[in-house]
Amino acid sequence: MDILPVLKTGKLIAVYTSDAARTESMTLIAELGLRGAVTILDGGNRYRPYQVATLLRRKTVDISTTANRLFSRRAFTCYEMNTLLSSTPSLNQPYLILDLLNTFYDDHVPTYEAYRLLKSCLGQIQRLVLSGPVVVTLAPPLVDVRDFLLEQVCRQADEVMIKETPVCQPTQPSLF
Repeated sequence: MDILPVLKTGKLIAVYTSDAARTESMTLIAELGLRGAVTILDGGNRYRPYQVATLLRRKTVDISTTANRLFSRRAFTCYEMNTLLSSTPSLNQPYLILDLLNTFYDDHVPTYEAYRLLKSCLGQIQRLVLSGPVVVTLAPPLVDVRDFLLEQVCRQADEVMIKETPVCQPTQPSLF
């Protein structure tokens, strides 16, 4: 799944997979960090700075300069995600929103409130799209009641990439 060729200002790309594209996201963050500043907004504790540093070490010896281009912020609730997005400045750089819906899947948040907050977040994401490309990673909801949140984000995205996770088939080991 190569996102770099389709990453352009004015585009919202949604990446859907069972693990919210954890490995692909770190690779993308490292690649973008080599090219310039990147803002990472984490909604599901998906950001792995050590993994990004390892990926950067394979490409450059000047890791500190590249690492200083990565700006990360974390939200623990859907209310914080809304505040995080509204307080993020519109800059001419890429934005990665990792596992956007994770906090919205919380069953302690009423469905109508999750819908209201997501609508507000999507408005803020549209504001960010005007100044730089935005990639949102998504994971499936734990309960079907929250499926509409995923559909809402995918409807607003310019492109939706779906990554199927390979299913391991049981195999019979040979006896000899």
